[in-house]
Amino acid sequence: MSRNAIHTTNPLQADRMWLLLGGRIEPVRRTGEKRYHHDQFPHPLRTNARRDDVPAKLLSRLNQLLKARAANDASWESS
Repeated sequence: MSRNAIHTTNPLQADRMWLLLGGRIEPVRRTGEKRYHHDQFPHPLRTNARRDDVPAKLLSRLNQLLKARAANDASWESS
């Protein structure tokens, strides 16, 4: 995976990245929303699943996870 910040307008790609980074996605019944859960964040992120773009908050959390993963990879490489 890339270590640069991501910018995407493709919700399927964002969902795939969220799952690859260890998160889980829960559809909320009858509301058209999704909840994004991850162990690194205390509260789930709730987004509108009917939109055709990726919310800025989800992109921000994806970038935080990518930075944390890159920092952990760098610490293993220096050992």
